[in-house]
Amino acid sequence: MTSVNKTKNSEKRCNPRKPYSGHIFFSTKNGFHEGQLKNYSRNGLFIETTACLSVGEIITIALPYLENKLNKFKAQIIWRNHKGFGVELFRKRSNANLRVIK
Repeated sequence: MTSVNKTKNSEKRCNPRKPYSGHIFFSTKNGFHEGQLKNYSRNGLFIETTACLSVGEIITIALPYLENKLNKFKAQIIWRNHKGFGVELFRKRSNANLRVIK
């Protein structure tokens, strides 16, 4: 019973992830990069990439497959591993209901 509670408490996401596979471009203060968007939620993304960026770094992400014209977002890298990194999106109220088009 204790292990079940630990599992529930270890999940920090407020919104469920949705799997996705698509090319993504992003920029930092040092240049442009690319990667693969592997999953997303209302608040964040996981980007698989070879770019070596630091936790805490702010990036600008271009999402060409959104269904409206607002396709650039600021985000902060909140964790990373050997495959890529997870970012939390800086949200504006007007962007709260965006949907990714497959």
